[in-house]
Amino acid sequence: MRLNVLEADFIPDWVKEKLLEQEKNRINNDFELVVQSQRHRTQLSNIDDALSKMQSMIDKASWLPKEATEEKKKRIKALKKKAKEMRLDKKKKHSAKKADRRRPIKFD
Repeated sequence: MRLNVLEADFIPDWVKEKLLEQEKNRINNDFELVVQSQRHRTQLSNIDDALSKMQSMIDKASWLPKEATEEKKKRIKALKKKAKEMRLDKKKKHSAKKADRRRPIKFD
């Protein structure tokens, strides 16, 4: 099953760009999206399966994430701050543990 991505008028341009990026290993030099299926015993079933695979690829490329709410943004910011503090605290403790292992310098 082949679909020329650049000539497909029913696909918006931004979806085409994402599709070219996401499925670059399935797109040939002629910008054709190549999908095949050998899951079933009949050719008709394999064609239907290939079409559904192609549809899912286009759906995946056209998906846009929802905008995060203000509450979620605040929670993410707080979690990032807490994680950074914990990382730095762990780093300080590890450094102190290493420093305790060193020999003390004797001044005569």
